[in-house]
Amino acid sequence: MPATNFPEYARGIQDVLNATVVAGDAVVVSIQIDQRSALRGFIAGLLQFTDASELHFREFVDISLPEPRLMYAYHYQDATQELIFRYDNAAHRPSLPQAEHMHTRAGVHISPAPTLAQAIDEALEAVRRWPATSDEVSPPNN
Repeated sequence: MPATNFPEYARGIQDVLNATVVAGDAVVVSIQIDQRSALRGFIAGLLQFTDASELHFREFVDISLPEPRLMYAYHYQDATQELIFRYDNAAHRPSLPQAEHMHTRAGVHISPAPTLAQAIDEALEAVRRWPATSDEVSPPNN
């Protein structure tokens, strides 16, 4: 059931983060929750995974809208701070056919907007696919 107010939405985000931490997959390095009204607010944070890769996330939401995320970005980088993926809805020049898109090392691709939980799951797939060793901390470029 969708959230009916911003504090409820923020609790949902915290629940997603807590589940990841309790599973032993990551630690929350930072979280900022800034309620602007009963229905609007900003959430930003940083989740660090067991291989030192990081998911930086931010959302500006208005719960009164059918798609509450007015702005979002989920930026996942490896331990050397190299981009793995970033989902966002920022405007581009030249324009893209839709606001929702994904950045990878290969470029920008049209993509549906994932939830934070889906972005975390995708990051965890990368962590499991490319476990860090002393000589290799980033996934291959192919």
